[in-house]
Amino acid sequence: MNTTPPSVDLQLDGSIARITFNNPAARNALSWPMYEELKRICDDIANRPEIRVAIFRGAGDKAFVSGSDIQQFVDLQENEAYEVAVDAIFHSLQHLPIPTIALIEGLAVGSGLLIATACDFRISTLDARFGIPVAKTLGNCLSPSNLSWIANHLGVPMVKRMLLTAEL
Repeated sequence: MNTTPPSVDLQLDGSIARITFNNPAARNALSWPMYEELKRICDDIANRPEIRVAIFRGAGDKAFVSGSDIQQFVDLQENEAYEVAVDAIFHSLQHLPIPTIALIEGLAVGSGLLIATACDFRISTLDARFGIPVAKTLGNCLSPSNLSWIANHLGVPMVKRMLLTAEL
C-alpha cells in the first residue's frame, strides 16, 4: 500500500519545469493542499527566467487529474470560498509567461479539464477521456469565470453536453 501523501511535484531539468499531479490512488484527484502547491509552483516558475517551458502530467497512467477530491467539501460556505480560491489558482496557471504543455493519459475531468485547457498545448493518449461530471457528483458547477474559460476553448455546445450528461 502506498502511504505517500498526495502532492504536486516540481522537477527542474535545465530550462524545463516538469509538474506531476501525484495522487494515483485517487486518480490524481486534487486535494486543497495540492491546489495550494500548484499555485506556489506556478508563482515560482513564473519568477524564474531560466525556465522556458512547463510540462504538466499525472502520476501513473489512469488519470491526468480526475477533478477535485470531493471528500473535502463539507458545507456550502466552504464550497464558495473554494471556488474563489481555485479561480485565483487557475488564473496563475493560465497566465504563466512561458509555454505550457499538458500530457494527458486517462481521465482529465473537472479541474483536470480546466488545467488541460489552461495549458497552451495538450497531448493526449488515444484512450484519454474528458468531461465535467458534476451532474453525477456534487451537483455543483464551475465558477462563472471558469465556465466562460472552458466554453471559449471547447465551444458552448460541447460544454453544455459535458455538464448536462456528465458523459466522459
